[in-house]
This record gives sequence, structure tokens and C-alpha cells, in this order.
Amino acid sequence: MKKLAVVISASLCLAAGGALANPYLGAKVGKSWLDNECFNGQSCDSEDVTFGVLGGFHVWDFISLEAGYDHLGKFTAAGLNDDKIDAFTLAPKFTAPINDQFNFFSKLGGAYVNIGDEDDASFMVGLGLEYKAMENGIVRLDYQSLTDMNNNVRRMIGNTVTLGFVYEFGQSEPAPVPVVVEEEMVEEVVVEEPVVMTKTFTTSLLDTETFALNSSELKAESAAKLDEFVKLLMEFPQAMVEVVGHTDSSGAAEYNQILSEKRAQAVADALANQGIDPARISVRGEGEDNPVASNSTREGRAQNRRVDVTIPEFEYQVQQ
Repeated sequence: MKKLAVVISASLCLAAGGALANPYLGAKVGKSWLDNECFNGQSCDSEDVTFGVLGGFHVWDFISLEAGYDHLGKFTAAGLNDDKIDAFTLAPKFTAPINDQFNFFSKLGGAYVNIGDEDDASFMVGLGLEYKAMENGIVRLDYQSLTDMNNNVRRMIGNTVTLGFVYEFGQSEPAPVPVVVEEEMVEEVVVEEPVVMTKTFTTSLLDTETFALNSSELKAESAAKLDEFVKLLMEFPQAMVEVVGHTDSSGAAEYNQILSEKRAQAVADALANQGIDPARISVRGEGEDNPVASNSTREGRAQNRRVDVTIPEFEYQVQQ
């Protein structure tokens, strides 16, 4: 049991160091099989259907603490006669994003295993892929191996490959309403007519309300948020517009830079589709370099994932 105690202690220390938030629950089903289950010449039935449940919480953005119950099935092997094997697992889960919707994950922890009439502790390793199918729902393909199951007759390895669904609580973020700030200054010149004035517009389009889930594609209704800009640019052909994409610090910096550029270009394309000459639009992405809030909180990261659209100050004339 010492190996299981070490894993549990390490997992609890990991959980104590992070912010306990965003729990999740899931279920899975698939195929199971045993390795090293028989002596030479022995007839064994070492494959079955497996199912299980799991739950956990995010300690940090890409690290979770996860527990689960797995029914590996019933087997005939050394020391087993159509006996079932069940396991209770605990492990940290490490997630690495592949792109907007797919993640790779790995687990390394421990398990308490019932093998027929015997109990044992085992190490557990796992690998898998996640697909974010909806705002709070994840489809998961999971390979898991219990590497050290001993029933006092044979030391076996228990393997499972499962397909599951995980629901994450508390992931939806309220979409803040973008505020268009207009600043107007009046500057009088020596001549009485015409009067020279200046104008500028700016706004921030947050990703939670502007873009499709985990994508650089604009939502169908997002173009309407640019109506004020389009109206102003049509009225003043001398005005230019700057579109700058930003992300939070989650994930790889290179990936964030590319995502910020794609989202800025999507907004620029929406302006061009409404009749604005692309020559009047400058586009760039700044990745995670210029946050407006702290990346250590979920609310701060939501504010940092944005596209800033600005019409720099320009002059125009009005008749008195």
C-alpha cells in the first residue's frame, strides 16, 4: 500500500497549491483486457467491456486533480474464475492544447484495485485526447493502464480504452457588453470659416461574445457590433482604422500570437465586407503581450481575450 499512499500524498499537495475551482463530472465506456494474466498453457478469458465514472476539478488552467471508478469487467485468469476487477483511481491530469478545440492529456497516479477476492494497490498511467464539443461539454478518448495488479497468484496489467463525455461546471462566462467610447475635441483656428475639429472612436470586442467557440470565426451577429465604426468611416473617408488582436497568457505564446492575428483579420474582413476600403485598415496581433487585466483570474483572462478596434484621431471641417 505504500505506493498508493505516495501517490495520494503527492496529489493532495498539488491540490493544496492551487485554486480549487471549476469541477467536472463524466462517464465512459469501452474495451478492457489483461496482460501477463496467465501461466503457460493455461486457458484464459482476458477481454471484456469496461465502464466507469470520473470527477475532478481544475487546480490550474492545464492541471487538474481527477478521481474515478472503473469496472474493468469479469475475467478468467490465474487466480480468477469469471471474477470481476474494479478500480478506484486518483491522479493529477496534465493537459496540453493542440488547437482551438483539441487537447492532449496525460495522467500518472495510483489505484486501489479489487481483483476477485483480493485487494491491491497499483500505479495508474493514462493518455488521451479531448474534443470540446460544446461550451461545457468535452468528448474524451482515453487509454488507461493499471500497471501492477497482484492477486497473490499473478501480477497482471489491466488496460482500458474508453470513449466518454465530461461536463464542466462553471465554465460559461458572462459576456460583458462592449462600450464604445467617443471622445471629441474642438480646436479653433485663426480663420473664422471653416472650423477644424478632430474625432476618434475606440472599442474592445471580447471573444466570449464576438467569436465562435474556440475559433477565429466571427459569430453571425457580431458584424452588427461594428455598425458605429462603419457609419463613421463612411461619413469621413479621411479616417483610418486600426484592428489589434489580443489573447490571455494561457497556452503557448506562439499559438496565442497566431490566434490574435487571425481574430484581428476576421474583424478587418467584416469591415471590408461592409464597404470599407481594406487600404484604410491596419491589422496586427499582439498575442499575450498587452493585457488589460490580471491573467491570474478567470475574469481577468476574459478581459484580455479581445480585439481592439480604434479610429485614430483625424481632422475634419464643419461650416459655422
